[in-house]
Amino acid sequence: SDATDPVYVLDEIELHPGALEPFLSALARDYEPHARARGMERIHTWVTPPIEIEGRGNEVLVVWRLAGAEGFWAARSRSADPEVLDFWKACEGYIVARTRRYAAESSALPALDAAGRQNA
Repeated sequence: SDATDPVYVLDEIELHPGALEPFLSALARDYEPHARARGMERIHTWVTPPIEIEGRGNEVLVVWRLAGAEGFWAARSRSADPEVLDFWKACEGYIVARTRRYAAESSALPALDAAGRQNA
């Protein structure tokens, strides 16, 4: 393993009832192009429950892949770009709560830790 092992961004988004389609459309149209420009590749968009139930919101888990420690730091350095902030502000009406986590394969941790210390 080395510092180029992928780092994954896990966005967990709890949506209000009826917000699934407008949120997913906005994600693809307004967020993803800027995410790609920051080196983020969307690899999964999971929805639970896997159907819309009247009166109940869905949760969306979006998994993005970054190119190792360097990609992580590059994306983080641009997380306050106006396009990013504008997207989340525009989606406030769809979202009950959201959480962002970062993950990597356990075998990649030593190299990512070493690279992180160089970039911190």
